[in-house]
Amino acid sequence: MKLKNILIVVKDIEKSRQFYHDLFGLEVVLDHDGNTILTEGLVLQDEKVVKPA
Repeated sequence: MKLKNILIVVKDIEKSRQFYHDLFGLEVVLDHDGNTILTEGLVLQDEKVVKPA
């Protein structure tokens, strides 16, 4: 079995995107409706998508 993606639910997607860019050099591949896919298969999901207001 091979791990392809990791999804992390975050409170602040912009701050998280910057964090992973600064720490690991990850770049945005796709940004769509509270879901952001970064290089290396990391997926950030805004907690608002999981828990609507």
